[in-house]
Amino acid sequence: MKKLILLSLLGMIACKDPFCEKRPDEEVGLIEKVLAKDYLAYEQNTGDLARNGIHISSAEQYRQVFSYCCATRLDSIDFSRYDLLGLTTVNRGSNSSYRREVRRDDTNKKIIYTITEHYCQKASPVDGQGNFVVIPKVPADYRVEYIRNN
Repeated sequence: MKKLILLSLLGMIACKDPFCEKRPDEEVGLIEKVLAKDYLAYEQNTGDLARNGIHISSAEQYRQVFSYCCATRLDSIDFSRYDLLGLTTVNRGSNSSYRREVRRDDTNKKIIYTITEHYCQKASPVDGQGNFVVIPKVPADYRVEYIRNN
C-alpha cells in the first residue's frame, strides 16, 4: 500500500501541471488599456495587418484599420496623447492566457512590445487575437519592436 501511495505522489509531481487552470491575462509596463479581443486589423487584399505588429498613431488610421471588424463600435482613444500597438497571436494551447508587456528602451530609442502565451497543453492553433494595447504616445524618433513568445 505504501508503494502505491508513493508511486501516486511521484506521478503527480512528475506531471508538468496536472490540475492546470486558466490564469488571468496580465498587462505589464506602459499599457494603459487593452482593447477587446475581437478587434481585428484586417484588409481584404492584405489580410491580418497585425501579424507582424502594427503601430497606430492617428484617429484616421485607427478607423481605417478597424473598418472591417468594428467601425461602428470603436473605443474612444485620444491620439494626441496615446498610440495603439497590436501583435496578432493564435491560441496554441488549452486554458491559454496572455502576458502583454510594453517597455521603453531610451538607450536604443525603441518601444518593445512582448506577447507571451501561457497554456497547459499544446493544442491545434485556434482563436487568433490582435492583442491591441493603448500606450502613451511613442516619440517620433523611436521605433517599435515586436516579440511573440509561444
